[in-house]
Amino acid sequence: MPSDTPGAFHRDADADAGGRPPVRDRALTRRRILDAARDLFTREEYGAVSSRAIAAAAGVNVALINRYFGSKLGLLREVVAEEAAFPRIFEGDRAGLPRRLARHMVERTHGGGSPLLRALNRSSADPDLKAVFRERLDSALVGPLRERLDGPEAELRAELAVTFLVGASTLRQIHERGGLADYDPQRLEDRLTGVLAACLGEEPSGG
Repeated sequence: MPSDTPGAFHRDADADAGGRPPVRDRALTRRRILDAARDLFTREEYGAVSSRAIAAAAGVNVALINRYFGSKLGLLREVVAEEAAFPRIFEGDRAGLPRRLARHMVERTHGGGSPLLRALNRSSADPDLKAVFRERLDSALVGPLRERLDGPEAELRAELAVTFLVGASTLRQIHERGGLADYDPQRLEDRLTGVLAACLGEEPSGG
């Protein structure tokens, strides 16, 4: 019969699901949990994946998910943050932002996108997923774009560009074959650059 003493709890929390010696390296343990969660979220709907299933796949005790991530939702946030990354968009001058955004979109279009994000979109009605996606878009795209824009209505202009990107991405997932992926990448990038420049640019003065 399991002991209720604090010492027993800590030993159990540190042990993996198979009773093997504990993984002491925090970074390695976190990595195992993140990789297991990514794999399961890709193969199954988010709501169908339990913390226990993630822990079993990672070979760790389920208590470690709460210890390192706070909850399954906290784990989801970190998985999405790693996957929805935009490393090159904000490297370079402000004038090149539309071109870099367009290039990122073309690369995703012709590369098929992220299997994980495509899978998570199947569960997009889930309120937790909606909140996580919104947070990620705000922190990784809308906020950085707003900070790099001069002139009035920077928030609106950043939101317009991101709304276009998200809408185009959704359309691409509906058309798994064909659609934008059928166009020449360079011509597509040129056209998208013009659209995104209009989204990010200041409103022309009348007269």
